[in-house]
Amino acid sequence: MNYLAHLYFSDPSPLAWAGSLMGDFVKGSDLSGLPGDLVRHLKLHRHIDSFTLRSDSFQKSRKRLDPRFRYARGVLVDVFYDHILACQWGSYSQQPLPEFSSDVYRGLQSCYELLSPGLQKQLPHMVEYDWLTSYREPQVVQRVLQRLEERIQHKFPLASGFPELERWQGELENDFSTFMPEAGSVVAKWKLTH
Repeated sequence: MNYLAHLYFSDPSPLAWAGSLMGDFVKGSDLSGLPGDLVRHLKLHRHIDSFTLRSDSFQKSRKRLDPRFRYARGVLVDVFYDHILACQWGSYSQQPLPEFSSDVYRGLQSCYELLSPGLQKQLPHMVEYDWLTSYREPQVVQRVLQRLEERIQHKFPLASGFPELERWQGELENDFSTFMPEAGSVVAKWKLTH
């Protein structure tokens, strides 16, 4: 799952949002010195990622994509699912996406000193270009894939995977509509015990 979905499943607080995003930046198990709610949501991020890899709906989406993308198909689906969530946000949340995004940006800025260095570096760009709301735009999805490809030093041709979104849009949306309630149930159960 990508940024928007992790934030969607998070509790609505700055430390929770920080932890939900830091799962992509913080490796290992030593989380000492971090506030409890941030650590809890960092662990939730990892739990969601683990569920996603096992999800039949997610795997169905992954297998739809051209096999030449190999392991990168999962990354492509992550990004495509965030695009679908952004486009269908009103079906999942009563709070408008631009308002939710603004709340998240303000919340992350309020606990900036607790963010990992990688997230600190990305946050100004996230705010300036309104990454979360802009996921609705196909051209933004394409730019995200280009940036990700650069970040992994062109090991996989992520940018050229963009046409797979248009090719499989309807099927991916169907898979996503099954995935979201399953993920929601997994998250709710996890939150009851952690």
